[in-house]
Amino acid sequence: MSVSELMDEKDMADLLVSVPAEGLLHGAVWAEPKGHGWVHPWRFAKSQLKAIGSCRAWHPGLYRAMAACTAGITVEFETDSSSIVLEARVEPFPRGSREVLDEAAECAFAPDGPLDGFSCDVDGRHLPCALPEENHDGVTRVEFALDDPEEAPESNLQRLPGMGRHHHVRVWLPCLTSCDLRHVVGDGNVIEPVTARDQLLVIGDSIAQGFVAGDPARNWPALLATQLDMDVLNQGIGGQVFLPGSTVGLADEASPAAVVVELGENYRYEPCQEMRITRDIRTSLFEVAEAWPEASTWTLTPLWHLDETHPTHRGSCFAAVPDLIRTAVAANPGMHLVEGSRLLQASPVLMADGYEHPNADGSETIAKRLAYIMRALEEPAETRRARAIELLTDGPREAFPILECARRGIGEVLVAKKGVCVLEVPRHGTFVWGTSRKAMREALDVFASRDLVCVLGTAPVHDVRRDLGLTEDAPCNMVIYEKQDRLEVDPSLDIRTLTPAYAELVASHYSHPEYLAPGELEDILARGLVLGGFEAGRLCAFIGEHPEGAIGMLEVFPELRRRGWATALESAKINEQLDRGLVPWGEVWPDNQASIALQEKLGLTVYPEKGMHFMSRP
Repeated sequence: MSVSELMDEKDMADLLVSVPAEGLLHGAVWAEPKGHGWVHPWRFAKSQLKAIGSCRAWHPGLYRAMAACTAGITVEFETDSSSIVLEARVEPFPRGSREVLDEAAECAFAPDGPLDGFSCDVDGRHLPCALPEENHDGVTRVEFALDDPEEAPESNLQRLPGMGRHHHVRVWLPCLTSCDLRHVVGDGNVIEPVTARDQLLVIGDSIAQGFVAGDPARNWPALLATQLDMDVLNQGIGGQVFLPGSTVGLADEASPAAVVVELGENYRYEPCQEMRITRDIRTSLFEVAEAWPEASTWTLTPLWHLDETHPTHRGSCFAAVPDLIRTAVAANPGMHLVEGSRLLQASPVLMADGYEHPNADGSETIAKRLAYIMRALEEPAETRRARAIELLTDGPREAFPILECARRGIGEVLVAKKGVCVLEVPRHGTFVWGTSRKAMREALDVFASRDLVCVLGTAPVHDVRRDLGLTEDAPCNMVIYEKQDRLEVDPSLDIRTLTPAYAELVASHYSHPEYLAPGELEDILARGLVLGGFEAGRLCAFIGEHPEGAIGMLEVFPELRRRGWATALESAKINEQLDRGLVPWGEVWPDNQASIALQEKLGLTVYPEKGMHFMSRP
């Protein structure tokens, strides 16, 4: 007999173990008594519910209905039972959920089976999502068999209740509707609570709430928390935007170790003013930073969406939202920015509704990539930099650009571990070196620039081309001055450090202005990194440094070429870098034979172009 059937047998019910579900809750802020042993678990503090339903909210009625849903809440325990029943009273799907469910059901990429319900993890095994029918008194008995059939003592036999192994059980409650709970009933002897883990707070919209992953344990906040071995407090609300005041009071009830903010997508559905949105985003993120200063906080820019199904409203300021989020994050020291475009490929196949809400595969991708980012960046940047130096100091010469950037403090080392090192140079691109194909792919999926990646060494360039869509492949020679001796420079030559006053003149004579990001030239001039040659008091040549520290930008004005200025300026630049304790190096295109000849003349080692590839878009 099933546990549910035993519960209806008066003589047998006393043989079952029963405990209140309230004491087994994880991911709930509080539980509201409903009488006769019933409770409703809430994932929002009472003060938050007032803000969510206030006149300041964009859609207070929708938000109240979504806030009542039990997304992310679990009933978790240890038991020796072979089967358990969770008593629940499940509310009908609210209108906001029902509309999305109906739309997703028509999509070719929708999950098979129910799109929401109860699911269960038992000893690491996941049991499918189900939404049982309620019985005559309005109670739904959610029953799960816990024993693994593959571990039965003999074929077609099961252990007697209470005689088998103890099971670790986690029952996930519905994401898209609400439910009350009463008891957990088992056919064993004990049902014991599980100690709470560190908490992951996720603040978001329907994409965080779990629309429409098909299983409450398979939306990305749940998967992320599982990967990080944390309890999730899912505060996703369908239709939500950045709402100042919506987190006020939660700090008195919850102390998360990590916070993820995923908001912004819903601005595209209706008219909105950029000035107001700017204020709301800035205020909301400031409130989060102030509420949990010790937590690691990760704020996402909007994920990919397909605009064709539900086009962005012509009066929306959605196009500005990613930059508004970036600016607001930068104003809160210690808050991490995560580019949503790096968490999910632009593919309808990963969407349950084909355009915006990730399915189980899409959710798994988001969780996996976000967990990778959080683990990689949780330690201080200085620690990552030091480890990169340690790993690469005696490593292959082809990894030199990352090593020298790390030594100089240029850019940020994002990944430094056996098999892969990744360095991001702001306003320039990503440098990657590695020996492990798998490790490189994992790192580049989340950290690679979508505009320029420099692949060092024998890494599989075709993988980068395919995975990142960077179809332009430009091999390049790396040149390094590996000596300690200063070079001779004619003392009669007038060589000076240029100031920002020369920006316009330098820009007008530079052969590759497309290499310069906005403001980059002014920056390197202000830092004294550009040397100029003067004849009769007039600038006639210059040389500088690229963002990654490579010597470059060498230009001699046409009328003064073949007078030794190129040799003199590069020699002076090499000497200047030696005086600063640096190892001079540069990048030369293979077809620039004149430059390669100059490098060899000055004593630089020219490394084969197969060891450096610049990958970019057309």
